[in-house]
Amino acid sequence: MTAEQHTPILDDPAAMQALDKKNMLKLLHELPEQCETALGIGRGFAMEPVAVKPNVILLVGVGDSGLAADMACEALAEETEVPVVSRHVSDMPACIGSESIVFVIDYTGNSRTALRAYRAAQECGATTICVTSGGRLRAAAGGPARVLSVPSGQPSRCAIGYLTLVPVAAIEKIGLAVGAIEKASHAIKLLKNTREFLRPDTRTSLNTAKQIASAIFGRAPVIYGGAGYRSLVAARWKSQIGANGKAPACKGTFPDIVDGEVCAWDGAGEGPCAPTFVFLTDAFDRTNENMPLMEAAEELLRKFGATRVEMKGATTVERMLYGAYLGDYVSYYLAMMRGIDPSEMAAVSFINEWLASTEAPRKPTQPSETEARAESGSSADADASF
Repeated sequence: MTAEQHTPILDDPAAMQALDKKNMLKLLHELPEQCETALGIGRGFAMEPVAVKPNVILLVGVGDSGLAADMACEALAEETEVPVVSRHVSDMPACIGSESIVFVIDYTGNSRTALRAYRAAQECGATTICVTSGGRLRAAAGGPARVLSVPSGQPSRCAIGYLTLVPVAAIEKIGLAVGAIEKASHAIKLLKNTREFLRPDTRTSLNTAKQIASAIFGRAPVIYGGAGYRSLVAARWKSQIGANGKAPACKGTFPDIVDGEVCAWDGAGEGPCAPTFVFLTDAFDRTNENMPLMEAAEELLRKFGATRVEMKGATTVERMLYGAYLGDYVSYYLAMMRGIDPSEMAAVSFINEWLASTEAPRKPTQPSETEARAESGSSADADASF
């Protein structure tokens, strides 16, 4: 079916509600309020301001938690004199020691990587702080002075506000950043305003997210952005299109993708998996080397379809959260066009069962498409525990 044949569902809130069995839309809608709660949790951190600046602040996470760690680092880059870096593996770099602070971020608290990272940071003598809703990680961390507890009960991909802004606010609370909370508060106001233009009762002709979903429907979207926060937004789009829309997507970063990657796409053929391209830009691209490269790539790849999306906002954190929020809605509307419940996560349940089977003699049987859909009611809140 063509995008035109599927577009009517995007202007039919009742049809979308019937398809969205676990009300993923409500979780998307509440992200600005989640971000406000996150700032409150971080500001209420029981740890006293540090007397001596650490040599480094390391944020560790994988999957959605890892992306949140990356986004927190980007939000803090201009607000602290202390190096703030992220890592998606459990082993500690050589610089981590008693003068370091390590945030281990894991929504469910049951990720194997997060637990190993916590133990590794402890062995290095680092001040170790956990951002989690519970699980084995909170149990291992013990007292509240080392745990920033966030509300549980939703898929980790929908907790991006908690996972990103809780550590940002906490780092300012302990005296290692200035102005990050204020900038995040302005970003939340932007999200609330943006929400009014992205919600289902805003028709496709006026709804940027619906228009983008219609443009990429039936293709394999490739999301491109410049380095820094736009690369993270592209990663969020890729992840959400996969998790909510159940569609494959790729991402790349300018100027790194020029030459080999663009040439490879130029030689791609048509068909069910033919690519289409989304270029994430902002006002500053017009003043640096990215815009000529992006324009050249866009012209070369236009035959596959190219959509340019400008990130809005006055600061990095505003543009980053705006871009991520827009992508969340795009992924939701893409799921609607594909006739898919965005909450369904049977594949993740299968992976978790497979991992659990490494400690048992039996391997799980891969669910068929019918079984996967039948399990959607019980698997919607499943999160990877890699």
